[in-house]
Amino acid sequence: MLQRISIGNYLLIDRLQLELRSGFTSITGETGSGKSILIGALGLAMGERADPAVVRDAGKRCVIELEVEVHGVGVEDWCGRNEVPYESPMILRRQIEPGGRSRAFVNDTPVRLEQLRELGERMVHVHSQHHTQLLNDPAFQLELVDDTAGLGDEVGTYREKHATWRKLRNDLEAVREEEARSRTEVEYLRFQLDELEGARLLPDEQSGLETALARADNTSELIGAFDAVAQGLQGDEGLLGPLAELRKAMGKAARIDTAAHGLSDRLEQVMVELKDIASEAERIGAQVNIDPREADRMRERLDLLLRLQHKHRTRDVNALIALRDDLRERARHIASFSDRISGLEGEERTLFSDLEARATRISNARAKAMKPLAEQVTAQLSELGMPHACFVLDHSTTPIGPHGTDGVRALFSANKDRAPAPLDKVASGGELSRVMLALISLVAASRSLPTVIFDEIDTGVSGETANRVGALMARMARTRQVIAITHLPQIASKADTHLLVSKDHGAEEVTTSIRPLDAEQRVKALAEMLSGKKTSKAAEENARELLKGR
Repeated sequence: MLQRISIGNYLLIDRLQLELRSGFTSITGETGSGKSILIGALGLAMGERADPAVVRDAGKRCVIELEVEVHGVGVEDWCGRNEVPYESPMILRRQIEPGGRSRAFVNDTPVRLEQLRELGERMVHVHSQHHTQLLNDPAFQLELVDDTAGLGDEVGTYREKHATWRKLRNDLEAVREEEARSRTEVEYLRFQLDELEGARLLPDEQSGLETALARADNTSELIGAFDAVAQGLQGDEGLLGPLAELRKAMGKAARIDTAAHGLSDRLEQVMVELKDIASEAERIGAQVNIDPREADRMRERLDLLLRLQHKHRTRDVNALIALRDDLRERARHIASFSDRISGLEGEERTLFSDLEARATRISNARAKAMKPLAEQVTAQLSELGMPHACFVLDHSTTPIGPHGTDGVRALFSANKDRAPAPLDKVASGGELSRVMLALISLVAASRSLPTVIFDEIDTGVSGETANRVGALMARMARTRQVIAITHLPQIASKADTHLLVSKDHGAEEVTTSIRPLDAEQRVKALAEMLSGKKTSKAAEENARELLKGR
């Protein structure tokens, strides 16, 4: 049961603390006084999206808090799953910070909006004029059938599994499309891969080939250079002969003057180094001769590498190797399509089989529930001033979808000489309101909803019909808390508690306030609803009669 609503800095409400009681509570007030502000604030506290524009003073925090008695509501499992301490009463709080950031709490524990919304739906059902228009939607009609049949949890599980199945179907289709695209590419890919693998590529191979071919193409110059060095150093007229004479002379000088020792040693070192250079030049020169056939082989190899680089638009052999490895991976990926598709097809068949079984169970339960539900609605409509009304739920079978394999169409007739026709084609606004009220009363009973709030569900009804609507709400309030925002005195008079919403015009600002009415204040409020601000004795007497008829 909803025990308290606390609102601060929200639209026309500066600060409001509203205590609520069990039974039937009516909320009345002039048009534009701010009655629906309560519904908006309640929606925020139950997880609806926040619009920063609802904040009265943008420089201050907006806070909406609900205190809900939850004994017997069955929210212990929700608290366990969401790691929120279970307490009763439970405090739901929504904050909109300066700047627009929104935060949600349950028992001072931060929660996500979807968590807050899930919890709120278990405790409070809000019905507005918008929902009445939804009654013409077949999906909404089916949802009402599920609610009254107690199928909410099972249908919720089915929808989750259907979403999983659809995603799996989409994944399977994507893999099949990718395989089809790959099939057109695989021959060319395999050709490219075979070509690159056949080339037996080696890292940095190209630079070695280019060096070797440069030697091969300049053999005579290399041989001439090496021979010139060798002959210039140790030939008949080479440098080593004269240097040997110089070293000999300096050796003699060193025996006479120690100062020559250093020079003699240095000449010796020069001769050793030059002899080594001459030998090395001679050895390398002898090896320069390259087999022309080997040169041709290297030239063909280099041409192949350059051709492959040009073809694949790569800069060097290392890039070709990277491309080859990538083609290998793509080939392995394509080869795996068959296994991947086979695995996904198996998963899809298993999941679809489970969906079919669940859909069949749900469909059987729906079919079993529809006729009794339609009969109950018809009976309720009779009590609501339509003794000849007939309400029928036309059941049809559909391909498996997010709602199962069932279609439903509500048929209605207000007169006994008329066959039931689609609700949206024949029902007036007042008739739609009464049909919805009848359905909500049955849903509330089947789901054991602790609190039901009606936001101006009385649209299109008046007189004795309004009296009957109020009586039905009063009966509902015997087993749960019922709150009705209404313009009709006949409904307001049936309430156990009457709250009046008023707009206060201050010197600088306009605010909305809500206050409970005592017995005499209720008479005056009902009289004003009957005849306007200037009430008459007749209106007051009429108001007293309405209260007596509770």
